[in-house]
Amino acid sequence: MIFVKIILWGVSLYYLGTLIWFITGLKKYKLPVFDFKNPLSVSVIVAVRNGEISLQNLFSDLEYQDYPGQVEFIFVDDESTDDTALLIQNQSKKDSRFRFSSSKVGSSLLSHKKKALDAGISTSTGEVILFTDVDCKVKSGWVSAMVSYFQNGADYVIGYSETLTDSSMVSSFQSTDFLMLMLASLGSTNNGNAWASTGQNQGFTRKLFDEVGGYDSICECLQGDDSLFLQVCRNIKKPRVAFSLLSDSFVVGRTENCWNSFIKQRMRWAGDARLMWKYNPVFFLSILSTFSYNLLLILFLLLSVKAPYFFGVFFILFSLKFVLEYILFRNGSTIFIQRAGIHKFVLWFLIQIPYIIYMGIGSFWSSQLSWRGRKRSFK
Repeated sequence: MIFVKIILWGVSLYYLGTLIWFITGLKKYKLPVFDFKNPLSVSVIVAVRNGEISLQNLFSDLEYQDYPGQVEFIFVDDESTDDTALLIQNQSKKDSRFRFSSSKVGSSLLSHKKKALDAGISTSTGEVILFTDVDCKVKSGWVSAMVSYFQNGADYVIGYSETLTDSSMVSSFQSTDFLMLMLASLGSTNNGNAWASTGQNQGFTRKLFDEVGGYDSICECLQGDDSLFLQVCRNIKKPRVAFSLLSDSFVVGRTENCWNSFIKQRMRWAGDARLMWKYNPVFFLSILSTFSYNLLLILFLLLSVKAPYFFGVFFILFSLKFVLEYILFRNGSTIFIQRAGIHKFVLWFLIQIPYIIYMGIGSFWSSQLSWRGRKRSFK
């Protein structure tokens, strides 16, 4: 019984303490000073697999970038089976800033998206390398806003990404869940211990990429081009990491329109979380405590059917979680200028408890999922 209480207290204190740590870090930031007298050269890398539907929209967004320095947009065809390669090649003929590359020229140690990104990086020339995805929308000031942090001395910049809400429940949940993930990243980064990033909106210097050996140390990971790579950089070089809070740098990602596609997307993301203990044990303990805390809530609720005492424990844990996560949600909504209706938070909060448990268990089968017609084949 004593052992059970130790686990309960340990999990609860770690999880709730992490939430408080995120909250305290939200406003510890300094906006960059714009200085483009000697602008850095920039390469934007986009890995694309079967993206013909979205390509033209991203082409248009990038065509109108207002960056005053040298910039190139490298689109890497990742073994597409549609007209992706042809569309990229046609765009490169119309605008010399756009360049075509193929994932086939990426490192033989890598596979899938990391191989495609490596191909783009190896053919690029910029001092700063930025990344987004083909189905994202970026503003005309995206490159300038992201690069302003590098001009101010950053080595790695994490950009904010969001999804829009339509009339469906899944889009509302996805939007709030993404916001909470971004807030965790912002809070940890501002507290000097950056935990996570997203491939939809991030960047780093070429020098940093070369100094850490690129993606070679995580070549067998399911994805790893964002949060895991961030940890590799932090472990090897101790880079200066910034989270961009300039609104022009905000990116809008794809909104999933059904639960099945959303769950598959998040399960792919969760696949590498199980490996985080190798790169950031403190972050891994946070992931583990999040899963355990939500599992305890379910267990105590079920046990309360036969023993009312457990309902009291459930109520205390449930209430503490609700209060701290709502504070995080409210503060973050203000920072990122999002509508913070409590009904939206309550919907996310109630679904998130079983969702976290499902994701934690499902992550063990993430390597079996296919992506855009390609079967995963990782160890």
